[in-house]
Amino acid sequence: MLEQKIIITETKGRRLTALFENNKVVELHYSSDKTKPYRLGEIYVGKVKKILPNKTGAFVEIGNHMECYYPLEEKCSPVFTSKLGKNALVAGDELLVQIHTEALKTKQPSVTGNLSFTGKYAVITSGNHTAGVSNKLSKSQKDELLAWWNETAPSFPGEFGIIFRTNAGDTSKEQILTDIQKLYDEYTQMIQYGKTRTCFSCIRKAEDSAISILRDLRQDSLKEIVVDAVCENGELYRETESFLKREQPEDLPLLRPYTDASYPLVKCYNLEQETSLAMQEKVWMKSGAYLVIQPTEALTVIDVNSGKCQKKKQAFLQVNREAAAEAARQIRLRNLSGIILIDFINLSDTSEKEALMKYLQEELYLDRNPGKVVDMTKLQLVEITRKKIRKTLAESLSD
Repeated sequence: MLEQKIIITETKGRRLTALFENNKVVELHYSSDKTKPYRLGEIYVGKVKKILPNKTGAFVEIGNHMECYYPLEEKCSPVFTSKLGKNALVAGDELLVQIHTEALKTKQPSVTGNLSFTGKYAVITSGNHTAGVSNKLSKSQKDELLAWWNETAPSFPGEFGIIFRTNAGDTSKEQILTDIQKLYDEYTQMIQYGKTRTCFSCIRKAEDSAISILRDLRQDSLKEIVVDAVCENGELYRETESFLKREQPEDLPLLRPYTDASYPLVKCYNLEQETSLAMQEKVWMKSGAYLVIQPTEALTVIDVNSGKCQKKKQAFLQVNREAAAEAARQIRLRNLSGIILIDFINLSDTSEKEALMKYLQEELYLDRNPGKVVDMTKLQLVEITRKKIRKTLAESLSD
């Protein structure tokens, strides 16, 4: 059974949020400087600078000559603050855009006109007016939620899209409706406010990483939220408590203040050591085998080595399963994305290969941003893709 715990603290002047699953750290998030612009989720009044010749995308400036890629292929009805001409989108148009992916390495941020407002049970979208449900819910849960929404949607004026999150499958329709109403109010107010602002204005700042984690976790798995009540003169604890009271009162009983000023919370959970280990190329496993993780500009390679493992060839599937679970954890921990290749210890039996691939996908599926197992090549390299959203742990530490 999955048990999750969140630790929220501060170290070296930066806020740190750690997610533990069954007493193992699986995510580490260091906050970026709040004064820095162009962070994930922020909404700007942008200006179209150029439509690409193939009409698959455009470049939209959001201020200080920061031009972001804007895809035209997505199903989206943009919110214009100033419209020129009759074509769907032309240079000079001003519209509301949201940062979809942060600047990564040499790439500028990308933006979308499909603004999203995320709650614990649902996500409201401004541009895509369809209804969807998390893939982690069963077919019967999906059908029930969509049928309920078809009856409920007419009570809301205006058009918007909705995605029901995994937590919606484990709560009452009243709680879901309350969540949707809050999001709808925020959505309509933001749209109206944005239309009154000048070009390049930021009309919505990014939320703290701790807030997004609290909102994203399965409520049946979360057991404890430990927050440092010593650092920042207690401000960090007060902010977290205020958010839970306002947005997720059902999780308030899980909140625990850490008040021991003589022994920092970051040391209590060895978070600095965990961060240091997550920066190393080699990762040892209990069996004596180890992983070598090497990110490159184009992709990340994870090599599985038998190392000190004394097990016979017949036990290689067991070692590979251990490696699959650890590789999935390291992908989350380091926030690796894009193309990932894993070179497992070679297996000759087809059924064992299939079992390994299935197990790896199950482990990846535990992630809030789950990777997808694509295939195993003839050289027995397993191909994985994971969506690029935020910076890697290494990049966030170098900010």
